[in-house]
Amino acid sequence: MSTLLDDLRAHVPHVSGDPLDLRASARDLWPRTTLAAALGQPPPLPAAVCWPETHEQVAALLAWAQRAGVPIVPWGAGSGVCGGAAGPPGAVVVDLKRMHGILALDRERRVVRVEPGVLGQHLEDWLEERGFATRHSPSSIWCSSVGGWAAARSAGQFSSLYGKFEDMVLGMRVATPTGTHLTGVHCPPCDEDYGPLFLGSEGTLGIITQIEARVVPLPTHRWLRAFAFPDLQSAWAAMRAVMQAESWPAVVRLYCPVDTRIGGRLGSRKERAAPGPLRRALHAGSHRLLAGLDDLEAVRRRELAFGLAAPRALNRIAEALGREVMLILGWEGHPEVVHAQVQAALQLLSCGRDLGPEPGEHWYAHRHDVSWKLAPVFERGGFADTMEVAATWSRLGALYLGVRAALARHAAVMAHFSHAYPEGCSIYFSFAGTGDLDRYDAAWHDALEAVARAGGTVTHHHGVGALKARAATRELGNALEVYQRRKARLDPGGVMNPGRLFGPTPPAQPGPPRPATPGPVFALHAQDLLAEVDPWAAPEAIEAALTRSGFALRLRPDRPLGAWLPRWRPSAAERHEQPCFGLQARFADGRAARLGLAPRSAAGPDLRWGLLRDARAEAVEVPLVPAGTPRAAVTIRAADPWSRAPDLLADGWRPAGLSASDDTLRVEFFGAPAPALATALAAACGGETAAPAPVPARAPDLVPAELGTAGATSHGRLAEPSPEGSHG
Repeated sequence: MSTLLDDLRAHVPHVSGDPLDLRASARDLWPRTTLAAALGQPPPLPAAVCWPETHEQVAALLAWAQRAGVPIVPWGAGSGVCGGAAGPPGAVVVDLKRMHGILALDRERRVVRVEPGVLGQHLEDWLEERGFATRHSPSSIWCSSVGGWAAARSAGQFSSLYGKFEDMVLGMRVATPTGTHLTGVHCPPCDEDYGPLFLGSEGTLGIITQIEARVVPLPTHRWLRAFAFPDLQSAWAAMRAVMQAESWPAVVRLYCPVDTRIGGRLGSRKERAAPGPLRRALHAGSHRLLAGLDDLEAVRRRELAFGLAAPRALNRIAEALGREVMLILGWEGHPEVVHAQVQAALQLLSCGRDLGPEPGEHWYAHRHDVSWKLAPVFERGGFADTMEVAATWSRLGALYLGVRAALARHAAVMAHFSHAYPEGCSIYFSFAGTGDLDRYDAAWHDALEAVARAGGTVTHHHGVGALKARAATRELGNALEVYQRRKARLDPGGVMNPGRLFGPTPPAQPGPPRPATPGPVFALHAQDLLAEVDPWAAPEAIEAALTRSGFALRLRPDRPLGAWLPRWRPSAAERHEQPCFGLQARFADGRAARLGLAPRSAAGPDLRWGLLRDARAEAVEVPLVPAGTPRAAVTIRAADPWSRAPDLLADGWRPAGLSASDDTLRVEFFGAPAPALATALAAACGGETAAPAPVPARAPDLVPAELGTAGATSHGRLAEPSPEGSHG
């Protein structure tokens, strides 16, 4: 031990082998390990823990670990729930909490530069004092780190408007056992950008030591409202309509019937009109039921979890409470933008019953509340956990029913739907049951099998860790080779977080067959606004085929997609556009791989861009808009027209297209709010409304240099802290 500690101190000054430090860093908050500890099965301890303070210390440490063959487990804040931060005996935990500097804020380009150990709420507080925010708002914001957000492809509660954290990251500096890499806007154009690979890699490739992320001005206006719908199906239809109308809500949260009733979020008309004491009595019914179960002899003997002695019975009781559900929607930003978006959305919510602003405002005020009362559940032999999955709209119902039925065999279960996008939505299941490890494992096994059968993705924003490794491996199939090739380059000794992210390599399979339908459009998914197209067909041919079906490409490339997509970088778009949701490609040996279970699959790193480099694309799933989607445009006269664009974007106007002549900036909107947005913008800046004309999307290198990436990014190297920066 002393030799190991001495070796570590040669690279990192702060090192410990104290058992208390080792136990504190031996695991994250995966409920399975919590349950095991409650049952007297603590996790194995690492050999040492160290706290680097600089990128150079991290880089030197990883180079030493590569030479010595010592396993390294990166550690953020330990708030993960999938077993991603734990290592085998003999591992060295690299705790990043001393790398907690907020280094720079560039107000003009709206970029913040931070170190990975900064806690999320600390970053938001610092930015708010200066009039900005990331608006990345996970419920764990008080106990999760910025580096962890990137490493697990985190999603915040406003992701429908601002995207997931991966959409906010413009560049990173990452130390690996074989050297340092710069990603995103800092990656040299001739090099492969490993950014999509590091995002979601959970410390299996390297350690993120610095992040540049987008920020936005603090929203000046917010509108929140709740609506009651007769059932989930009608609520799903309303959610989909709102998301596909280009109204861009920040908050979209739908509670299943069980969560709606037991959570006390919604009652019948009579219940909602009842005085306070009666309401409290109605809501107390579930508490009396749980208290009664808690009086059972078996519960008192700690053999059964509190209130969960009969999960099947509880599920049946909950199902009988009613089918009505509650949907919370919210918009924020510039008042004129919010007004136009809300008015367009309200027309799509007519089948819902308006419950007023109070439920939404209550949720907003308590959105980061975390229950600290779960420990007694584990102490008394129970378990409680959450599972987030996602699917396109056309598969959402089957995913919900399948996973709920699988979990209900083992635990009491409820769900809510959030992180909605034009193409689909995430489902967040909460479940609790009597706890032994076999039942816990059976619940997860059955639920993950149900996800695969329904065609969903096994994770949306919690990551993979050890919990979902086998399921993620199956989901990726032959595409896993893209990760393995790069893992061999970046971590040839396999020292980075071993045993995490993916299971054993599956046997070689031929993969999916080539598309059988004649192109250029192989398949059309109208409900999801997605189409599978020939990546080598001319864009004009794809557009013509889609027009005959009543659709158009959302993003119009200036060359075949197979040549255009490899040049795309997320930093080229001001908003979180996705030009490619699914991808099928064939390796040189004839095997095919398919990626992309929209929306926003987070089964490890984003391998689409690596697959485009390693194999020949043969089908691409792209976003659509209905051909009749309203469009409107505004022309703004200015001596330097591109200089006006950053201010418009800062105010949240979210145009669909920008173009400029010598003295005119043309701003195009589309979707239901487009006419109102164009009128409001023209009035706000003295512009004129103009007949809309299609504005082809351009490859990133064709974006004017003066504007860069819509004024939102930096094209320089990672620099020293500016006067806006602070450390600590």
